[in-house]
Amino acid sequence: MAEEQRFQESPKAEPGTSQPPVAFPEDPEKQDNSSSEASDAKEAPVREMGGAKWALVVISILSSILVYALDNTIVAVLIPPIVNDFKDVGDLGWLTVGFMIGGVASILPLGKLYNILDAKWLYLGSMIVFMAASALCGGAPTMNAMIVGRVFAGAGGIGLYIGVMTLLSVNTTEKERPAYLSLVGLVWGAGTVLGPVIGGAFEQVTWRWAFYINLIIGAVFSPVYLFMLPSFHPTSHVSLKERFGKLDGVGIVISIAAFITIIMPINFGGTLYSWSSGSIIALFVVSGVLWIAFGIQQGLALFTTKETRLFPVEFVRNKEAVLLFVLAAACNSAVFVPIYYIPIYFQFTRGDDALQSAVRLLPLIFLLCFTILSNGYLMSKMGYYMPWYAVGSAFALVATVCLSRINASTSTSYIYGFEALLGLGGGAFVQAGYAVIQSVVDADHVANAVSFMMIAQIGGIALSLAIASSVFINGATVDLKHLLPNVPVKELQASISGTSSGLLAKLPESTRQNALNIIINNMGKTFIPAYAAAALAFVGAMFLRRKRTFIAVGAAA
Repeated sequence: MAEEQRFQESPKAEPGTSQPPVAFPEDPEKQDNSSSEASDAKEAPVREMGGAKWALVVISILSSILVYALDNTIVAVLIPPIVNDFKDVGDLGWLTVGFMIGGVASILPLGKLYNILDAKWLYLGSMIVFMAASALCGGAPTMNAMIVGRVFAGAGGIGLYIGVMTLLSVNTTEKERPAYLSLVGLVWGAGTVLGPVIGGAFEQVTWRWAFYINLIIGAVFSPVYLFMLPSFHPTSHVSLKERFGKLDGVGIVISIAAFITIIMPINFGGTLYSWSSGSIIALFVVSGVLWIAFGIQQGLALFTTKETRLFPVEFVRNKEAVLLFVLAAACNSAVFVPIYYIPIYFQFTRGDDALQSAVRLLPLIFLLCFTILSNGYLMSKMGYYMPWYAVGSAFALVATVCLSRINASTSTSYIYGFEALLGLGGGAFVQAGYAVIQSVVDADHVANAVSFMMIAQIGGIALSLAIASSVFINGATVDLKHLLPNVPVKELQASISGTSSGLLAKLPESTRQNALNIIINNMGKTFIPAYAAAALAFVGAMFLRRKRTFIAVGAAA
């Protein structure tokens, strides 16, 4: 259905974009009062769908964001039972790496597909992929099957995320659109930090239900997806052959290969393979060549055109867009490293099970959600976004530096206090970039801007967790090997990762305490990438524009 048929007097969507252009004046105080009065005199646009039907549509598509967000972190506490079931510690890293690869590598291609295909059916296709992958993970007979399921779950989940952003954008009026998009950010943030809690609850029964639950939620809302979800086809007037002919096929292939070859060595270097091994070096070299090739191909528009190339190259020349990208990646890095490692800390030091350790994240969860909502409302009222980034990154920096100083005897109140501070700091700008970037790019680039920020968000999480994992496992393995020279490295790594507690339990009390101190001290080092990212965000925030910018209420969250 065309955009002009959805609303009375609403602007028509630009060809090839996922939402109608939105104007963001730099200083609304300078706007002509007469034009404001004239605008008020006109009848406000009215959304075609309303009432209970619209409420069901919104709830149903937000539920898909929730299950995808949960899957993003749910394995943080499920790794030990999964690995113990399959007796396969060697492929442990693939449980998170596979999900990252599937998601990050799919962002740019799926963003383009939403510009040329019916958003409803592409969203449903992504839903089918995600649900099939969840079924495979839940019923996986081997670790290899589990890994395949995680890869496709990551790809399907990204398709759901982009689809929800698109469907909400084109089915809401300009006035209400930001408020609905803020719900996406809130649900994503809440689901991501709640993942370990939900995973811990299911681990009490069986870890497989942590994936089967996605099928139940999908089945409940499937009638809404099929019969109520409105269509949006931005290029319905163009033939299918012509639409696919405009896809940047070369760019898609190179970008996917480049993402895969950079994520793998960062995650597996020092764990499955030594940093000096030929496999790791080769992957870094190949990745570097691919990124250079991708940059040249996109910059010169080789085998494509400037209008249809995969990556929005114009953003690289936009200082504010680049800063927002870096800040989004940095903030997500600072927030999600603690989300993964705080539960593990409590499992080692307090003997918590998966659920108990995940509940320890509640101070961070509550404050993060509260601040995301507050940011969405207050930043739009103030009109300035730079202070949120500056203050938020400062809070995050203090919190992560203090968390890096933990040891086996650190008090619970100390950790809870800095969790709360991190929630306040991270929530101030972890989702803000999606709204802010719309005020610094041209209206016809808004769809690309969403994909651009999504790469920063997902890529930042993937990179920081890979570095933190490498720091933790490599450092603890080396130190434990000095303490326990006769124990095989694989057995040491199993104890470090939490997949086996037998080794520590067998040690004499004094030796066991020394081993525990080694593990916790190295765990504290995982917060170094987190506070380095927070420091980078603080410095970057100083260079943000200080002018007042119009951001509609709710868009910022």
